[in-house]
Amino acid sequence: MVAAEPATFAFTEVRIGVVPAVISAVVLPRMLPNVAHRLMLTGEVFNARTALAGGLVDLLADADEVDDRVAEEVTALAAGGPQALAATKVLLRSRNDPLAERFPDLLALSARFFTAEEGQEGIAAFREKRPARWVPA
Repeated sequence: MVAAEPATFAFTEVRIGVVPAVISAVVLPRMLPNVAHRLMLTGEVFNARTALAGGLVDLLADADEVDDRVAEEVTALAAGGPQALAATKVLLRSRNDPLAERFPDLLALSARFFTAEEGQEGIAAFREKRPARWVPA
């Protein structure tokens, strides 16, 4: 994944009282555990350099050079043999099988928190642009 230097990211789910369960299926296999833990627990906004250092993105580019950088990556991928690329994808994904098996549980966890009282309060606070009840005054 290519990110533009000015891009920002955040896993803000905990700030509205829900769990970043579903997104964890995609980002946890990519990210350094200590970085993912801190960012998912705090919900803080982070920049593209932190995303790169934590493993969320692969490459940085100036905002006006993102399209060129993506085109370079596509060209590099297109140079590989189609069957070899497909077999390599299977090889690379095989190490993530346990997470794929947990995905139904992650969906259920996410749904449970989105529908729970805390999640509903957090979502309402977000919509109403006010702090949630649990945020210290």
